[in-house]
Order: sequence, then C-alpha cells, then structure tokens
Amino acid sequence: MSIEVITPRFCETDALGHINNVSYAAWLEQGRMAFFIDTKDPFNTPLILAKLEINYRNESFHGTQVEVHTHLAHLGNSSFALSQKIYQKELLVVEAKAVLVQFDFDNKEAMPFNDEQREFWQKFLKD
Repeated sequence: MSIEVITPRFCETDALGHINNVSYAAWLEQGRMAFFIDTKDPFNTPLILAKLEINYRNESFHGTQVEVHTHLAHLGNSSFALSQKIYQKELLVVEAKAVLVQFDFDNKEAMPFNDEQREFWQKFLKD
C-alpha cells in the first residue's frame, strides 16, 4: 500500500468552507502516482485511466492534512483496479476505485500484461 500526504489548499474550499468535490479527483491522481513511484514499476507500464468511481463519505476541510491510501485490488488481463481511500484526522472522507488499462498508444488498444509483468504486479495485490 502507498500513502500520500496532501495539505489541502484554501483555493480547494467552496462557499460552505469544506473541500470542493472536484479536488478529490486530483488528490486521487496524486495517490496513484505515489503508488507507481513506490512500486518502482520496472516496465514503466503505459496506462490510461479507464474508470474512476468516487464515493463521498464525509466532509473535509482546509487546514488539516489528508492521507490518500492506494493499493492494488484486482489484476486483470490488461487492466487493474486500484482501491483508494482518503482520510482526514483518521476519518474516512472518500472511497474510490480506479481502473487503469495497459495501453498500446500506437495501435490505440488495450495491451495484455505479459507473464513477467503479471508476476511483478501480483506481489502488490491486496483485498
């Protein structure tokens, strides 16, 4: 699992004083990037984001750091799903699922993982 600590900026708040919902997508992206840096992906896997599902559980506010927890939840033929959670003061704020597809940019199509890649990514699977 990877944990990325983010300090909410004042500009990310809305008129009600809490973090605006669009900020979470950016924070989740930061969490995904941290996950790939932490795994030290030797393949520099070419990925596209195919789906992002965000469930808002509680409000969060400016002035207190948040933690984005990211782990590999599912490994498919050419894709995988990352499970992500955002916490502020140990309170669950957001639950998210991101589906990423290994992509062949020249042919504009999904590209299956080879055996070496599959073996590497399986080490990071967590329920």
